Amino acid sequence: MIPGTAASLLIHGTITSHTNLTGEGEPELHPAIQEFFDALPPALREPFIGYCAESALVSDELHGFDRQRGDGRTATLDEAVPHFAGAAIVARKIRPHGDPEHGTEADVCRSCTALLDRLGIEILHDQA
Repeated sequence: MIPGTAASLLIHGTITSHTNLTGEGEPELHPAIQEFFDALPPALREPFIGYCAESALVSDELHGFDRQRGDGRTATLDEAVPHFAGAAIVARKIRPHGDPEHGTEADVCRSCTALLDRLGIEILHDQA
């Protein structure tokens, strides 16, 4: 759906990308992320919480981290912090063909900023 947002996460030398989530139903976020979002104070809760490209990327990475651990448990955010050491994320606007904003930096929402801060993931910005 346009307009939208895409984000890319650099972690352990690998870049993965995702767009914001759309469609019917609720996002199926990693349990640790859902718990974090559920506990956020109202001032940090966006109406579209959980649908952002950033939370989708971190959720996917945490699901992969759980599979690598092989113990059948889901990671907590405390356990995940070392996994995200040195990680960085960038967000871009998706706009219709010819729109001058297409590909420009997108602001990370309050909810995702809180999540990224909690995990120590650096938000990269365009240089002025």
